[in-house]
Amino acid sequence: MKQECLIWIDRLKNGQTQKIAESLNPSFLDTNEADLKFLAPVQIQGEAYLTNEELILHLKASTKANLPCVICNELITIDLALDSFYHTQPIHEIPSAIFDYQELLREALLLEIPHYVECNQGKCPDRPAITPYLCSNKQQKQEVHFPFSDLGDNHGSTTQ
Repeated sequence: MKQECLIWIDRLKNGQTQKIAESLNPSFLDTNEADLKFLAPVQIQGEAYLTNEELILHLKASTKANLPCVICNELITIDLALDSFYHTQPIHEIPSAIFDYQELLREALLLEIPHYVECNQGKCPDRPAITPYLCSNKQQKQEVHFPFSDLGDNHGSTTQ
């Protein structure tokens, strides 16, 4: 049995806390995306403890991800971090008394991936090439449509 991402519930009885400090291979993130790569280890720190009937897991995790720039498509390395991840699990839902939080951590990290990134801190050198195809704020404001604006207060009103 792998020893990473496991919490033994019976070791937390009587107010004990399990300190967590691990460095995991990013392969557990299991991303089969051409445009998303995790090459750096996932660093995890935190603790697990029991309350009356709940396991409490509090983690911080960080890694690096490679994503393409939304403008030039060059790969960019970004920092990905969970600053304060909490999870509670009822003890009666952990039948083996061993809780594996690997899938929870995976989902939480993947949810932190930004929808898009731009190289050079948001100033991609290729941005001027696409600027003519972008709407300006002025154009966006002019194109706002209010399809029911011509309906008066007394049209279709059911109030008496």
